[in-house]
Amino acid sequence: MYQALRREGFRLEPRAFRFAPEDEAHVTPAAVAERLQRDFVIGAFSAEDSQLIGVGGLAWNDGVKTRHKALLYGMYVKAAHRGSGAADEIMKSLIDEARAKVEIVTLTVVSSNLRALRFYERWGFRAYGVEERSAKNGDGDYLDETLMALRFND
Repeated sequence: MYQALRREGFRLEPRAFRFAPEDEAHVTPAAVAERLQRDFVIGAFSAEDSQLIGVGGLAWNDGVKTRHKALLYGMYVKAAHRGSGAADEIMKSLIDEARAKVEIVTLTVVSSNLRALRFYERWGFRAYGVEERSAKNGDGDYLDETLMALRFND
């Protein structure tokens, strides 16, 4: 379910992610299982039919000098469930988990994705830079990404 929803987001929202469906087409079920065991990945489920409607994850840094940080990745909620509170539920769980383990959570978001930028800002993330032309769509259009961080000890 997780991988199918992730690919759906890449397919339906090509201007919202730096990844394309083809990037994950080769990812094996074993690799997905490894990611789910290694990272902290949380899902939101619909009340009506218990279907997975949203996901988000945290990846931990292992380096001696970077283990105080985590990377938030893969936030996606199906369009029909946006505004339902599912994204907030996912984010609350991610932040609660991160706060117990790290000092800083970083993320990247496509700069033109204003809804996502506002969402992350509402949760306390602050922009600290822009990576221009971070990704290039198949149509030749470039996507800039805003780099954001949430610091717990400031």
